[in-house]
Amino acid sequence: MLYNTEENCNKNILIENRDTSKAKRQHDIDTSSCCKYTQPGNSTERLCTFHGCRVVIGNQIKNVVHLVHSPIGCAYYSWDYRSQSYGYGFTTGIQERDIIFDSEEKLYDAILKASEEFNPDAIFVYETCIPGLIGNDLQGITKKASEEIEIPVIYFDCAGFKGATQNEGHKIANRQLFEIIGNGKEEFHSTPYDVNVIGGGSSVKEAKIIENMLSKIGIRVLCSFTDNATIDKIRVMDRAKINIVHCTKSSMYLAKMMYKEYGIPYIKGNFFGIENCSMSLRNIGKALNIDKDKIENFIAENLERIKEKLELYRENLKGKRVFISHGAQRVLNYIDPLKNDLNMDIAGVATYFGNEKNYKEILKKIPKETVVLDNPNSYELERAIVESNADVVISDNHIRYLVHKLGVPFVYGRGGKKSYIGFDGFINFADEVHGAINSKIWKLLNN
Repeated sequence: MLYNTEENCNKNILIENRDTSKAKRQHDIDTSSCCKYTQPGNSTERLCTFHGCRVVIGNQIKNVVHLVHSPIGCAYYSWDYRSQSYGYGFTTGIQERDIIFDSEEKLYDAILKASEEFNPDAIFVYETCIPGLIGNDLQGITKKASEEIEIPVIYFDCAGFKGATQNEGHKIANRQLFEIIGNGKEEFHSTPYDVNVIGGGSSVKEAKIIENMLSKIGIRVLCSFTDNATIDKIRVMDRAKINIVHCTKSSMYLAKMMYKEYGIPYIKGNFFGIENCSMSLRNIGKALNIDKDKIENFIAENLERIKEKLELYRENLKGKRVFISHGAQRVLNYIDPLKNDLNMDIAGVATYFGNEKNYKEILKKIPKETVVLDNPNSYELERAIVESNADVVISDNHIRYLVHKLGVPFVYGRGGKKSYIGFDGFINFADEVHGAINSKIWKLLNN
């Protein structure tokens, strides 16, 4: 059953009384009417254009000052969401008087001050709703400042109201950063096995694991965009032989632009799960004409090392019901590994900015009776989790405490201290799921 929380969704699909227990599920439903975008300005879990630009794409790039031209709230939230990336958060701290008397000079002074104190490779200036509404000339200010300090000052016109979800922010960030590509040093030495890994949006740790895994089969990653990126690494992305798109939602746009401009082909890669990781390595090896036996031997070595632990988790987790609440692409990445690698059953799914294609793919992978929610609020999500009889919920941390209050085990889907990427990473993931379900605390609560 698929339903949208938007009130203007088609009546034959929307469950008007929200009673999911009485709903019927059909595979031939019109998914398009359940993908209506939220009107900009509405408060939903889909977040905003600024979030997609700064948090998902820009924030990971190292040795860059990320200056948010905003009141303190926008800057703090977008820094705290992934505060492990940087020890500092930068904002102009717009207040009422800046709205009345203009804030352009305040921004200009902040850029000069940040350059002087931190000596970055570049300064990224992010527009938010207030300067976007009052019409500050941020393009002119950043251009003037860049000429003054002689480093790139890149302006992202990503005011939150400019898109219905964070997806528009991904595109804005990709377009601006694309302009840097191709400006690398001429003496750069290329190899036949140079690649870029585009997308991910989780952590430097995950990017390094992928880079290390690929290096063991002779592949060099020029840039992990943007989980382990620098300005210099982005500049030489045009030297790669292929682009490996790890998160199609945030970065397929960039891969297509690079194919059009530089003729660099792209392939999809997914390093979460045993089958996914193995298949991705085979596809990458084939694209780069790497000896097939070399790839198969590497996969076999990894499978042999984790075989005993994997079988233990497969046996103990068989038939356990899991509810997934994430972005549509991450949901798609999780379904097959949970079903095929861990023998678990999908109890329910919630996504926040999926499109019609995403939903059709999700529906193909799950049982007919499984509930799929589009952009649920907290009440709808809570009710769906309870009615799904889930043994564990996998999601972002923002619903951790809601799930715990329901007495249901929770696993942070992006990984915390341990990464979930690669063969060993998936064992970490299985261990987290197994540990959450079998924690003694749930027995105490039930008693």
